[in-house]
Amino acid sequence: MTSDAIQNKETSLNHLAGQDLSKGLELTRDQSFLDGTHDIFDVLARKGGNDLHPLTKNKEALQQTIGFLDRARAMLGAAEQKIKTQAEDIQSLKKLAQIDSVTGLMNTEGFSAALKREIARTNRGLSEGGLLVLFNLENLDAIEKNNGDKAARTALRLVARALESEIRDMDLAARIDEDEFVLLFSDTTMEKALNRLQNMALRLNRLSLIWDGAEIRVSLSLGLKSYEAGDQPDKVFRQASMDLKRNRKGVA
Repeated sequence: MTSDAIQNKETSLNHLAGQDLSKGLELTRDQSFLDGTHDIFDVLARKGGNDLHPLTKNKEALQQTIGFLDRARAMLGAAEQKIKTQAEDIQSLKKLAQIDSVTGLMNTEGFSAALKREIARTNRGLSEGGLLVLFNLENLDAIEKNNGDKAARTALRLVARALESEIRDMDLAARIDEDEFVLLFSDTTMEKALNRLQNMALRLNRLSLIWDGAEIRVSLSLGLKSYEAGDQPDKVFRQASMDLKRNRKGVA
């Protein structure tokens, strides 16, 4: 047995010696490695011959991290844009919530906020005061009863457009009740605005609309109240409403 083993090794060595070493050894899984007890393919597998070089690993990990950060940046940008759009939508909704749907004028909520701001400006010395002018469309119920709801809405819009034509950029007009309107003249006094008020009353007293071939005259009554530094918004509005009520009753 020993002589057979020696002969086999010699045969193997003679076989290797006969190969052109410059071309490299041709190893297969049927050939032994070194002393025949190890297979080169097994050794490479145990050594992790298929593993990437550490530098290659680090490069791939860095690329993965950069890709993750790029995706995170894109997601963050999309989220910020969505938040911006939502904020703009909220502001638009807030503005719409302060607009009267029939006339397009500011409604009670918007007027109340504006009056508070203007009186606060007056209290800080940024305005010399202002003036509230309340109007009541006296014959709105009669127009609706005799000519219908559409005619009544047309009359409301007619008054709204007329009031808008009487204000400056710094003033505002609002519809604060079914048949009640208000003008807010800012940074003025009753004395300064008197001539303007008289001319406005003459123009508003001539308001009318043509409906189904007939003229419908619009009847308005008004109340006035000026404000100055130290006044409170609720008190100013209440006093203007009381003046309007007295005028509607014809009480001096």
